Amino acid sequence: MICVPIVGPTMDRARKDLDACQKLADIIELRLDLIEDFDLPLLLKEAGKPCIVTNRCKIDGGQFAGTEQERVEILRRAIELHVDYIDIETSTPGPLLKSILENKGRVKVILSHHDFTRTPDDLNPLYDLMRQMPADVLKIVTYATDINDNLTLFRLLARARKDNKRMIAFCMGEKGEISRILTVQQGGWLTFGSLETGKESAPGQITASTLKHIYRVNDLKTETKVYGVIGDPVSGSMGYLIHNKAFQETGLPHVYVPLLVQNVTRFFNAYEPYLGGLSVTMPHKEAIMKTMDRIDPAAERIGAVNTVVPDGNGWTGFNTDYSGALKALEPYRPLQDKNILIIGAGGTAKAIGQGVADQGAQLTLTFNRNRDKAQELADQLKCKLISVRDVDQAAVDILINCSPVGMAPNTNDTPYPARLLKKDIVVFDSVYNPMETRLLKDAQAAGCATVSGVELFVHQAAGQFELWTGKPAPIDLMRRVVEDKLASQD
Repeated sequence: MICVPIVGPTMDRARKDLDACQKLADIIELRLDLIEDFDLPLLLKEAGKPCIVTNRCKIDGGQFAGTEQERVEILRRAIELHVDYIDIETSTPGPLLKSILENKGRVKVILSHHDFTRTPDDLNPLYDLMRQMPADVLKIVTYATDINDNLTLFRLLARARKDNKRMIAFCMGEKGEISRILTVQQGGWLTFGSLETGKESAPGQITASTLKHIYRVNDLKTETKVYGVIGDPVSGSMGYLIHNKAFQETGLPHVYVPLLVQNVTRFFNAYEPYLGGLSVTMPHKEAIMKTMDRIDPAAERIGAVNTVVPDGNGWTGFNTDYSGALKALEPYRPLQDKNILIIGAGGTAKAIGQGVADQGAQLTLTFNRNRDKAQELADQLKCKLISVRDVDQAAVDILINCSPVGMAPNTNDTPYPARLLKKDIVVFDSVYNPMETRLLKDAQAAGCATVSGVELFVHQAAGQFELWTGKPAPIDLMRRVVEDKLASQD
């Protein structure tokens, strides 16, 4: 279930939000501590869904400023109105907590505990204590300081499921995002989703629309395979959009989540039983190789892995930047003996350069400040190396920009002088935001054929999908998802 919190701050806004959340919420939380001059009977009348009435004090992340007696009296009034659920904290003074638990009538009680600073290593003693109380649902929510903290909550959910006890459990914060997505799949009673960005009731809360339509949290089963992207940061990744829509389009019950990871080995050792496959982004493309049982030959030559796939006998690392670039250049192949100039000498240049070199292209790399690093890559690819200031001396059939020049927000920059562009040159820009870079605009004006960075992004993602699932990727849909997202950011 998805619970949408109504956070005010006024009655008028709360009533409008109740109407707006009807197609998203399975259950609604009325955060009375956040709604000024609330009219509870009116809110309950207009809710249209089962409701949880909550009135939090500041120590538990709320805003109620009165005494504990006054705070609990509001919950007692909710019981008199026969609400579906009330939420009361374990921090409530003992006599007041007891009075609610023993006089709740038919109203169900959620007994909650929040830790806004950390996730203790062992939550079992707290669970045992809470389980002794006559509550209908237990809620334990902590703050994730490390992505592995989520597993502590997953283990707690497994115990509650075995005990046949309804439980809400997940981690707050960016590193806890995965638990908000997977808690229901792991046996949690519900997860919380904000009505929209800016209306969160706790740190790290995801919008209800994203939970419902992108992650499909209500449809996830115990047998659902979990995929995701590991990196630091991962907040800008579009992988969750493209892969979840691809799973949905092809009828697969899987889910793809962002995974903010600092220590790759520690993460992989802990999460391996939960995973169906991984995308890998910076800065982990090299470090992940140490955890693999096998490395695909192309990824081995590149020295970087961006895709992790289980095969029944361990894990294999692949590099679909390599294959994705060749797919994007498909209309202009064969590449044998073609003069290809690559701007840049970083990770993208390494993968694409290896791909075109393996096809027999005559490759030239450029360097800007760090000649030694670029020379190392040129030696590996057995190709020429020139300064970026000397590009006018290079023969060019295909120009590939592998540098970040021209990426948003610096959209007026270009890595290659417009005066050097000729109509018989193919121009490929690996930058995909914006979709049409200054370089591509200049190339089109000169009559060049162009390849957008969207094609590289889509083809590398399609390659990942096919390695994971063994099914053809819905590439047109994946391209449309990326284009729609980028267009919405303009």
